[in-house]
Amino acid sequence: MEDEQIIGLFFRRAEEAILRTREKYGGRCTAAARRILTDDRDVEECVSDACLRAWNAIPPERPRALGAWLVRVTRNLALDRYAYNRAAQRSTALTEAFEELEACLPLAQDGPEQAIEGQALREFLNDFLRRQPQEARTFFIRRYWYGESVAEIAQACAVSQGKIKSSLFRTRNRLREALEKEGMTV
Repeated sequence: MEDEQIIGLFFRRAEEAILRTREKYGGRCTAAARRILTDDRDVEECVSDACLRAWNAIPPERPRALGAWLVRVTRNLALDRYAYNRAAQRSTALTEAFEELEACLPLAQDGPEQAIEGQALREFLNDFLRRQPQEARTFFIRRYWYGESVAEIAQACAVSQGKIKSSLFRTRNRLREALEKEGMTV
C-alpha cells in the first residue's frame, strides 16, 4: 500500500491505518529503535508509541515521507527511553558513541534562546556533513545517528575497523575546529 493511501486511512480515522503502517514500516522502526535500545520490550514499546503518535498527529499533519517521519518519531522515542534507562544507571552500547561526541558538541540547555541555538547547531551539522567526503559522512551518520558499532560499520562497508576509527576521529576533529571557527563553544 502506498504512503498516500495509508495517510488517507489516517485521515478517515480507519484503524486499518495502524495495521498497514506496521506492515510497511514496522521493520524499519524496529531496527531504528534496536540500534539505541537493547531491551526488546522497550523496542516494541517505542514502535507502538510511534504508531500511536502517528494516529494522534495525522490529521492534521500530512508527512511528505511517511517512512522517514515514522523512523524519526521512533528514534526520538528510543532516545527518550535511552535517557531514562541511563539516568537509572542502566547503560547500552550507544553510551560509547555519545561520549565520543561530547567533546565536540556544545552542551544542551533548556530555554527559548537555547532552542534557537539548537536549531542553528542542527543546520550547522547538516551543512558540515554535506561538505564531508561521502565515506566519512557515511561512517559518521551510521555511528552517531544510527548508533552502529565500529565493527558493524566495518562489516557493512567492507573496510577495516581501524579505517572507521581513524575516519571518525578525523571527522570529529574537523567538526570541533569548524564549531570553534563559527564561535559555537564546545
